[in-house]
Amino acid sequence: MSVRWGREARQLRETLARAPELRPGEATDPGPWIARGVVRIVLRDQAVVFLTHEAIPGLMPGATRAFQAANPQLLSALSPGDPVRFTLERRGKGHLLVAIEREKAP
Repeated sequence: MSVRWGREARQLRETLARAPELRPGEATDPGPWIARGVVRIVLRDQAVVFLTHEAIPGLMPGATRAFQAANPQLLSALSPGDPVRFTLERRGKGHLLVAIEREKAP
């Protein structure tokens, strides 16, 4: 597992080096945004999931961060390590996870 994390961390560093710098809230695209990532932690009681995700053009560089789910049921079938495809929408000053589905592992 640590070799996989190391490989993913290296890929994220390379992606970040190529990505334009965006601060939270500086989205250049009105969304919604669709991206891929890997589940790290699921906090079902708080409707929060931590994802390591690819760069989301016009929104944010690739990173590992927490996302609030619009509905806690979205997270019911997720487990750490699951590859996922997810959709974010702007809500107020933040972003909300409105859809997420597991994908087949590469």
